[in-house]
Amino acid sequence: MSTKPAIVVSSQVVLHVLPQFIKRIPDPHDARRWCYVGTVPALEAIKLLRGTANPRVGNLHSKVADEIRTTIQNEPRDFHYMNRGMIVSTPEANLDTDNKTLTLENPTVDSPNVLWGILDGGHTFDVLKEQAATAAGDDAGASSIAALKDTWVDVKIRVGLTKDEVIAAAVANNTSAQLRPWTLANFKGQLQLLKQIVAKEMPDLAGDIAFRENETNEATGEERTWDVLDVLQRATLLNVDLFPGFEPSKQPVVAYASKSRVLDLYLDDPSKYKGMSPIIASAFRMPAMVEAKLSHLPKVHGNLAFVTKAKSGEVDDSLKGQPGPVKGYQTGYWERKYRISDAVLFPIVAALRPLIDTNGGKQEWVRDEMQFVNDNISALYDTFLSFYKDEVVDKTNKASLSGMGKDIRLWQILHAKVLAILAAPKRK
Repeated sequence: MSTKPAIVVSSQVVLHVLPQFIKRIPDPHDARRWCYVGTVPALEAIKLLRGTANPRVGNLHSKVADEIRTTIQNEPRDFHYMNRGMIVSTPEANLDTDNKTLTLENPTVDSPNVLWGILDGGHTFDVLKEQAATAAGDDAGASSIAALKDTWVDVKIRVGLTKDEVIAAAVANNTSAQLRPWTLANFKGQLQLLKQIVAKEMPDLAGDIAFRENETNEATGEERTWDVLDVLQRATLLNVDLFPGFEPSKQPVVAYASKSRVLDLYLDDPSKYKGMSPIIASAFRMPAMVEAKLSHLPKVHGNLAFVTKAKSGEVDDSLKGQPGPVKGYQTGYWERKYRISDAVLFPIVAALRPLIDTNGGKQEWVRDEMQFVNDNISALYDTFLSFYKDEVVDKTNKASLSGMGKDIRLWQILHAKVLAILAAPKRK
């Protein structure tokens, strides 16, 4: 039988409750687990700590949050039976009926091996806290305070769950929208290695890469620009452990064809991505770098189905503040004239794999990648354009780009072009 993990607990939350509205219920199968079930005032419920038990980050701008907010404001006395309530996990809890308090003992250490806090009902908790903060403001009316005082919420405090049990409970109860697989993988701790690589090698971008749904950049308060699948897609394009640089038959078409599959590739063997640490930042930026160079070629124009006009002076978010591939920063070097479909960018980027080698388990560029792109972007584009003209039947239909991007022949001819350039004798 599994046992409750030994952890340090001393972060207390004390809720003032009426004993007639909350009861202790034993677990029917295991004495180490029990729960407190009841209804508590909203102004007490907001004393709870969010913790780490919920796979998602709350989104106060969602439809669910709007509906919760409306109920609090318009039907506060009915809130407890109209709302699903909150489920909370805590290592220890004690109900004192004499003093009318329920005390939760929460971990004081942040550990990936310990999950606790609100495992379901995070939106309810966040909106209640928001409304309480609003009511406490100088401009709050008496009606807002009265509404909160009339609002009660159902709670279930589960005590003694192990980490695996918290995960199972959180996944099963977060049913308002299906959990995305990458959020679940992060919740289980399966993305910890990649998270460490991103934090170390991409510190300027890490705050804008989400590992959980609804994550915001703490510095700006804005929703994060990319998610972990964007990192894995771009890393897969140049991963020579999975797709060797000089192997024509194996092409990373999956990076374009299926975001979910690149997650599976990582979860199957994270060590295949660990060696990319030295080049992960350049791999992440490479599609935008190639796009910037392509967009200024004379043969690229707005009448092509894979091209859309960019705003004047526009720079991809991943390249803002980046120097050009020459000494010193060049203002405007990465400005793009057009936005170009990933169906074009991804096969061109993947074709650069012969410029990468593995040294002591670490992948590294053995040729100056941007100098190579600068020197050969026109030839690579001509190779792509020849395929496009010959193989894409309906050139007015943007949907045809999806089939083109999944066609391994395109990836192979671009890869062959890079190999041919590398094999060509240098001019004296």
